[in-house]
Amino acid sequence: MDLEPLARLRAVLACFPTGLAYDMSGLLYDPSSHAHDWTAVDDGVGIGLPTDYKRLMDGYGDLVVGGIFIVSPDNLPAEHEVQANGLRDWFADEPGGARPIHPDPGGLLLCATTEGRDVLWWDTSNPDPDRWPVLWDVEFDRHTFDGTLTELLVAELTGALDPQLTDFTAGG
Repeated sequence: MDLEPLARLRAVLACFPTGLAYDMSGLLYDPSSHAHDWTAVDDGVGIGLPTDYKRLMDGYGDLVVGGIFIVSPDNLPAEHEVQANGLRDWFADEPGGARPIHPDPGGLLLCATTEGRDVLWWDTSNPDPDRWPVLWDVEFDRHTFDGTLTELLVAELTGALDPQLTDFTAGG
């Protein structure tokens, strides 16, 4: 995997007003390098994470982009469990649409949330984390994006994602 999606994201973000992307402390985006111990992160989560996510986090750090809150590596296990409990409760009431949830094999793993309370999950059923699609609105209408998280951000910000997750687009 090359850095092309990350470079496209940087180019798209350059088209927006300052402050569209910021780190979780509320400061303006600074594309400096952020070091993570990915072996420790993967061990803490219990599964190897996508290369794209690692590059995104190393390039940007804890990040919010246009109303999409990317879950930070340090908080991923705890935030996943909070969101997974709600999803488990929903699946208990609607067993026909139930899916495994991480740490179950092939389970859904939290990757982001939105200001509109959508929850985005990686579908970990493929043994290659670099081929995990992103799912959202699992509890209502299921939507699947067959690309990386960074590619989803680019698609969202350029208006190519259907349905849109937020109101932030380069054209709007």
